[in-house]
Amino acid sequence: MSPSADVPRLGLDWLRRSMTAQISLSITLVSVLIIVVFVSMTGRFVREEMREENEVTLLANLAFIRDDLAAAGYDLAQAPRIVDRIQRRVHFLDAAILDAQGQHVVAGSPRFAVPMSVLLRQRVLDAALLPPQSGISDLADLRDTMASATSIWDSPDGIGHRLLVGRIALPDQGSVLAALAIDTTSTRDVRLRNRRDMFIGLGVGTVLASVLGVLIARRIVVSARRLGSAASRIGAQSLDERLPLEETPVELVESTLAFNRMLDRLQGAFERLSAFSSDLAHDLRTPVGNLLGEAQVALSRPRSADEYQAVLESAVEEYERMSRMIGNMLFLAQVDNDRAAMSIDRMELDPALDRVIGYFELLAEERGVRLHKTLRSPSSAMRHIWADETMLIRAVSNLVSNALRHARGGTCIELVATVEADGSCTIEVANEGPAIGPEQQARLFERFYRADASRHGSASGSGLGLAIVRSIMELHRGQAEVRSAPGIRTVFSLHFPEPPSASESATTRKLD
Repeated sequence: MSPSADVPRLGLDWLRRSMTAQISLSITLVSVLIIVVFVSMTGRFVREEMREENEVTLLANLAFIRDDLAAAGYDLAQAPRIVDRIQRRVHFLDAAILDAQGQHVVAGSPRFAVPMSVLLRQRVLDAALLPPQSGISDLADLRDTMASATSIWDSPDGIGHRLLVGRIALPDQGSVLAALAIDTTSTRDVRLRNRRDMFIGLGVGTVLASVLGVLIARRIVVSARRLGSAASRIGAQSLDERLPLEETPVELVESTLAFNRMLDRLQGAFERLSAFSSDLAHDLRTPVGNLLGEAQVALSRPRSADEYQAVLESAVEEYERMSRMIGNMLFLAQVDNDRAAMSIDRMELDPALDRVIGYFELLAEERGVRLHKTLRSPSSAMRHIWADETMLIRAVSNLVSNALRHARGGTCIELVATVEADGSCTIEVANEGPAIGPEQQARLFERFYRADASRHGSASGSGLGLAIVRSIMELHRGQAEVRSAPGIRTVFSLHFPEPPSASESATTRKLD
């Protein structure tokens, strides 16, 4: 493509991308359109007014000739005087009085040059139709009905005339024709001046509209530029800054609010990521430090095979904890990126809860804690739930594991599943242990958070179990909650929504 062909394309691309250009161009086009319409309507109005004035003048002077002839006793010898009087009264009007056949001129203005052939083709108006002693004001109302008797004739030299031919009856003498012609040069001059003024006004108006359009457009987009400047100042160290709403135009308020909400999400995600990185480094530092210390001690001097075996057995526990932590982190990363494999289907609750209890029976016996399951439903046929079986078991297992760590010896951990009539389900895991404060409950499902600070960094947990529970419930569009207060049991609840519609009953989200 040649460079000359690229210019229009680049211009159109710039026009599509520039708000200033679009606004200023719109203002210019609207202004030009207004100027053209205004000037055209004004010119048409002036032309119509001048035409009406010429037609009324012709009708009025036809009435004058008729009345003057009547006053002169219809003496045609007075015709030259009557024509001269009309000529002196209206200087741009020419008149002539002809015989009844239009063959001979009885009297006429010196400048009257309309050929007889032209006059004979004109429609003849009966002067008797005009009111007696009528003037211009009297004939204004009759113009609409009688104006069709007038016509336009252009002389060979290019001068236009509006013609009127009227018949005046003479008592006992037949009739005569009165021919009137008005020079329309002034009307043409007005039309030309109007056209010239339109082009001048169009040019001046276009320039002014363009300049004002650019100024107005820049004033309008300054708010958007202000938002862009504020957005450019926001960085990792100033995520708490928000775009101001006080001076924001009404049209940009919704966009500004959406941008601020996006910043809220980004700030929350950045804070969680920072906390996640810090907690991850802290949690990995402990097992790595333990492994390094044990290895250094073991290598400080020769050891027996039993001593080396003891070191390796101790290291295995740390490796297992690190493996669990990495697996949990990988699961959470997949959930965050919408890549967790999940298949929601109808499953029975009894077998799933029995499996969970079977996992923890031996551990519960070691700690002197009992496990008890209760299943409530409107009928025996409604003991199922719509969920991913693997994830459901993992979420309930994490709650039971958490309950075992905090339950007092000799108490009972209750697993209560309640199925509602609409198909929704709530699973609760309750234990008797230390109460959890309100400020801790608000953060309990955060990653790496532990309500008991003394357990932070211990091998008993990674601080990711409850975060995984919340992520699993979010995948099921449900909720995970906790209730705890001094003197009552701590209860963790999983709320599963009602079954999906038929079109969503086999929803499957596969790992990418």
